[in-house]
Order: sequence, then structure tokens, then C-alpha cells
Amino acid sequence: MLIEVLITMFVVAIGLLGAAGLQLASTRFQQTSSARTEALLQADFIIEKMRVNSSILTRTNLAAATITPESGYLAADDYDNADDLPANPGCGLSGQLVCTAAQAAQRDLREWRESLARSLPGGRGSLFPVTDGAAATEANARRVVVMWREKAQLETDTQANLNVDPTDPSCPPPLVDGVRCLNLWVTP
Repeated sequence: MLIEVLITMFVVAIGLLGAAGLQLASTRFQQTSSARTEALLQADFIIEKMRVNSSILTRTNLAAATITPESGYLAADDYDNADDLPANPGCGLSGQLVCTAAQAAQRDLREWRESLARSLPGGRGSLFPVTDGAAATEANARRVVVMWREKAQLETDTQANLNVDPTDPSCPPPLVDGVRCLNLWVTP
């Protein structure tokens, strides 16, 4: 009788450990899903700002944007440099002067990067120019990259985690372990 109780307790304990492991995996996947959803929202934030201020995205403004990139929705930075904030143009808010299109782009980039830092773990963002097949830059197209740090995928030695790449090859080089990227190509 005693051995039957011990075997039953052992089977129940194994089942409870399995349920706890499933709960931990579920929590990790929920956190990953939340981060990716927030990354999409943040990308939409800057894309909508570019659509509103699309007059800056013209071929004639592209030359000026290469000199002062943040004034033309360009910030081609890797993860380590993508948290640099452009200078505050001091316009566009109540009681301030009206912004020019270039100043509005600079303010939008600043607000976007501040929002990324607040809403995602290690959140950063970059805006890259898009080139066509002939290596000519398309004036009104941008590659929006949202970057964030994700919990290490290889924390446990489970079979499901053995083939997970610690770096995300879609991120701008140099690649950083644990950083994930969302890339969107847009023409506002």
C-alpha cells in the first residue's frame, strides 16, 4: 500500500513539474509576443509621422537630408548608436514657433526614439534610405528598423532552444546577441 502511494506521489510530482515548465514557457512566449506587438505599434508611429510630413521626402530634399539626415527621416544607425537623440528643434508645441518640414522630421525622429526607449526593453530605432536595383536612392522610401533586447533564448537546454540563433540577421550590422529587429520598407 505504501509503495502505491509513493508511486502516485511521484507521478503527480512529475506532472506538476511539467505544468510549471509549460507555464514558464507560456510566459516567455507572451513577453516575446508583447514586444513584437509594441514594435509594430512603434513602427506605425514613425510611418504615420512620415506620411503627414511627406513633403520632406522628395528628390530635391534628399541631398539636404544626406547632410543633416535627421531632417529628412534618415537615421541609419546600428544598435549601439540608434539611441542618439537629434537636437530638439524647439518648435511645433504650444507656445512655440511652427516647424518647417525639416524641423518637424527632426522632432518626429526625436519623439520616436524617446518612445522606443520607454516602451521596449532596450528599444531603439533607425531609418535607412532605400535603393532601387540600380543602387539609386529612392527619395520617398525608407526602411524602418525597430530594435529591442529580448530575453536570452538559450536560457534552458531544451530541445526547442537548440537551434535558436542568438543574433537576428535582419538587424543592421554589427549584430548584437539578444537584439531582435522588425524591418518595414515603406513609401509614405
